[in-house]
Amino acid sequence: MVVKKEGSFDEKLLNLLLENSLEGVLLVDRRGVVSQINQAFVKMTGLQQDVIESKSIVRILKTGNVHEFFDPIREDLWQCGFWQGEVQQTLVNDRIIKGYLKVSAVLPQNGPVRYYLCQLAEHGQIDLSYGGGQAISAKDRLTNLATLPVFTDRLLQAVANAHRHEQSVGVMILDIDRFHQINDSLGTELGDKLLCLIADRLTSCLRDSDSVARVGADEFGMLLTDIDEGPGAVRNSGFVAQKVYEALAEPVELGGKIIEVTAAVGITLFPQDGRNPEELLNNAKTALAHARRGSRNNYQFFSHKMADVARRRFALESSLREAVDSGQLHLFYQPQLDIKSGRIVGAEALLRWIHPEQGIISPMEFIPVAEETGLILPIGDWVIRTACRQIAIWRDMNLPGVRVGVNLSAVQFKRQDIEKVVRESLDETGIDPGNLDLEITESAIMDDVQKAVLILNHIGDMGVKLSIDDFGTGYSSLSQLRHFPFKTLKIDRSFVNSIASDEGDKAIVNAIIAMAHSLNQTVIVEGVETVEQLEIMQNLSCNEMQGFLFSAPVEVDKFTEMLKNGVELKHVVDKAANTNNNGKV
Repeated sequence: MVVKKEGSFDEKLLNLLLENSLEGVLLVDRRGVVSQINQAFVKMTGLQQDVIESKSIVRILKTGNVHEFFDPIREDLWQCGFWQGEVQQTLVNDRIIKGYLKVSAVLPQNGPVRYYLCQLAEHGQIDLSYGGGQAISAKDRLTNLATLPVFTDRLLQAVANAHRHEQSVGVMILDIDRFHQINDSLGTELGDKLLCLIADRLTSCLRDSDSVARVGADEFGMLLTDIDEGPGAVRNSGFVAQKVYEALAEPVELGGKIIEVTAAVGITLFPQDGRNPEELLNNAKTALAHARRGSRNNYQFFSHKMADVARRRFALESSLREAVDSGQLHLFYQPQLDIKSGRIVGAEALLRWIHPEQGIISPMEFIPVAEETGLILPIGDWVIRTACRQIAIWRDMNLPGVRVGVNLSAVQFKRQDIEKVVRESLDETGIDPGNLDLEITESAIMDDVQKAVLILNHIGDMGVKLSIDDFGTGYSSLSQLRHFPFKTLKIDRSFVNSIASDEGDKAIVNAIIAMAHSLNQTVIVEGVETVEQLEIMQNLSCNEMQGFLFSAPVEVDKFTEMLKNGVELKHVVDKAANTNNNGKV
């Protein structure tokens, strides 16, 4: 429908209301002529658009004392710009309509009121059928909370009222941390019970004038009305967020297990951050995305800086999708060397994005975007298959066999067909499975240990090597670690940086190496940059090393030349010893 308007009028706001409202909506001009209606009103009254639009609203009612009905409404609209109340009227098509009617003056930027917004809800109204026969429920069947369309409609009304009375409105979107993992662990029935419990706790945190809705599988929306403007709105919204966290903090017992619930919350405010429901909801989701990247039980207020970051991330996502399809992704290889012999025995395959205009884009920048968008799945598959093909190429060149480590992201590891990707890659290339080494961080396996052990055992049974990466930076239990089929343990570079001057770090590394050797695991130390660090690791009986002391990650052709020429650690150490740079290269 085209909005007919005079003077200043928020067309976008009206269209959003008409598309999402479960109530029957009319837009009436100051003369009482109907300018526009929505499909909910058509369904509710049985009156078609061509019968109503461009006609006086008086003609909707059956002939009678229409003044008795309209005069009180006109009086309140004149006094305060708003009227609401119960109605029961017979329409021109003899249908009797019973319900609750709200009439609001649409305030222009300047000048007199030109339009009035009428919203009619029938008694007992739960579902309304829209065009095409699609039913939209007013309540979520599981939690009995409002649904997203109802929440949007309430937000629209709250914004209109706040604008009229110069107040603020707060919009909060809450996302349950790790809900999918909880749901997988407990089962959907207990997961549903948890959602219902959370819904009750959120409701208890709000006033009667506020509203809570289920707006996603594990997301809830909270609408805070009639809050102070300016700093007061920020303070009040933050107070509610803290109240929510306190309500969720009490542990929940489900299926004999104690569940601790944490959540991320994004908050945005009207009129500071946005002028209409669509903009406010988008801003709340942007703030939620920032809150998710922080610690658990973290809430973030929307800022325009966030919006700029979100726009850059969206542009990066679009470019990354193109990079996947246009061959901009490459694998670089960082050599791994046996500390005793000094020979290259492996390499870590590291993903690099070489943009045709921007050059190399840091993995720290694009990997989080790939994980959030799901692009990490096709990218991860490509990395595994490409590494296996390169191993096959070196084999066909009769070069010394090397083990290639491939990093698995937590998102990729948790997908069900990772075993299939590995098996297909091995079958396609015919390489020795022992030449493929999958590197997994502690954090990727500790959310669901039982499932992780099962997946890793299946992959290990294929003959593929498994390494735990960045060891010492996570929260894994050593008693749990022994249940995993890891063949290699990689000590994080953070322990190496100060190992020459910090006896504490040296003691920790020594303990890690001793533990790994007791489990028959090979130990690789990352980030070795000086001869002094290398000598310490040799004295601690570390097995292998990688780091800038020998080589940074290099393109495949350069790594192939290293294999051909038999470059060894001794060559680099001798060269470093002959330089006057305190062992640093």
